[in-house]
Formats: sequence, structure tokens, C-alpha cells
Amino acid sequence: MPLRDPCVRLVMAAFGGLFLVALLAVPVTTSTSELRQDPGSRLVFRTTYPKSSTMFLPSYLAAKSGPRSAEVRVRSTQWIGTMAVIAALGIFDSFALCRILRRRRRRAGGDGDDPGPRPRSSGLSLFH
Repeated sequence: MPLRDPCVRLVMAAFGGLFLVALLAVPVTTSTSELRQDPGSRLVFRTTYPKSSTMFLPSYLAAKSGPRSAEVRVRSTQWIGTMAVIAALGIFDSFALCRILRRRRRRAGGDGDDPGPRPRSSGLSLFH
């Protein structure tokens, strides 16, 4: 399918934008800690727990290169999976949607030697 087709360009632009957002929004797990001391005691409790969030890619790279890099971990399976799903849906939609639109354009334009009126269909079938 040539990229000169405006339908392919439009679908690829839409899914390219979604892919870019998925690329720049990195799913991470951060370690957060909290200190607690009971009243009247010298004992200090440090509680560490994970927190799921997303970070902007440059912020993640800056946090990873810093002195406390062990506190930020990327959830790579989720990140790569999201980008793969967006790419697959973009490719599928460009083929399916543009094929349907191209078929309708051909029908509307006509060939000049049309044998007669065609029976009406609901337009829901991909295999006419």
C-alpha cells in the first residue's frame, strides 16, 4: 500500500501520534519509604513500598542516572506491549479501513461501461 494514499497517511499519522505518546510515557515502579517513630521510643521504623506510575522518558533517564537509581524500575513488558499493540492496530487499520474507502471510491467514480444497477447491500461485509 503506497504511502501517497491520503487514507494511509491519515491513519499512520493518528497511530504514529499514539505510538509517540506510548514511547514517551514510561511505566515505572518507584520505591517510596517512610520513617515512623513511636512516641516515647528511640526505635525508628522505615517502611518501604512500591508505587506504580508513569514518567516522561527524559525524566526516567535522568532518575536512572542519578545516585538513587535503584528506586526507579521500568516495567518493560507493559511498555513494549503497549507500543506493539498500537503498532499492530495501526497497520491493521491502515489496510482494512483504506481498503474499504478505496472500494467505495471506485464504486462512486464508476467505470463508464457499467452493466447496470448493482443490488444494494448493507456495506458490512468485507467480501463483496
